[in-house]
Amino acid sequence: MWCRSGLWLALVLVVFFASCASEPPSDTPDPVLAKVYNKTLILSDIDGIVEPNTSPEDSVHLIQSFVDRWVHEAILMHEAEKHVSQDMDLDKLVRDYRSSLVLNNFEQELFKSELDTVITDEDVEQYFNANKEQFRLRYSIVRYYFIKLPVVSQNVDYVKQWWTSKEPALMPDLKQSLKKEHAYFSLHPHQWYALQDLKKKLPKNLRSSLSPSLDDVLKNNNYLYFLKILEMKKKGEFPPISFVREQVEKIILHGRKMKLIEDKKAELYKQEVNSDHVKIFTN
Repeated sequence: MWCRSGLWLALVLVVFFASCASEPPSDTPDPVLAKVYNKTLILSDIDGIVEPNTSPEDSVHLIQSFVDRWVHEAILMHEAEKHVSQDMDLDKLVRDYRSSLVLNNFEQELFKSELDTVITDEDVEQYFNANKEQFRLRYSIVRYYFIKLPVVSQNVDYVKQWWTSKEPALMPDLKQSLKKEHAYFSLHPHQWYALQDLKKKLPKNLRSSLSPSLDDVLKNNNYLYFLKILEMKKKGEFPPISFVREQVEKIILHGRKMKLIEDKKAELYKQEVNSDHVKIFTN
């Protein structure tokens, strides 16, 4: 139940003057803002949420919002505590969670200071060749040139001329012309895409035309589809290294992290096992 609005104004004044005072009196009582069962929220708990230049109205809103959230969470926590199983060891859970946080922080600091993050082309190629089977394609992939152009486009002749030669040097000008017309195109010859995604860009009646050697201008209703398949890899085949490079790099880096942790464990064990700090009573 909310208290009288006069109390909130008083609280705002307390917060305001407290934020302005360099050294608040030590004997000033800490007002209680809310209480839920055995949990209490006092004014010092919300220190800092109201900036010095905040208006009284905004201060009231900030404090009320904070207290409202706190009450909701406190009620939920009380209900949750009622349902804690008797055989649940909360202290152990807290200890385990703390240990996990401490170890994770140590590992992150270890990675920052000692992890070798440089992965060369040779590293990637070596790992890929040694583990090829795990990289077999789960779907077909393809490299291609693709332009979708309205039949009435003023760029039709220009695109057809470029399409005949596919001269890389002229590609920047071509892209600029297509962008001005807001035409869809994909002219990244070294980029691999899922074959299924390419099919979605074509009308259903043209999808059967796809083949590894396709180099044609397809027409359907009001559009021309310029499409050249540069290379295709089918499901079950080995992919090019470039297609899985990022995945391989993550695997290599993860392996280095695990090795660094295990090496550090062994180093610390060797350093401490015979010291006075470690005693093993089962040997």
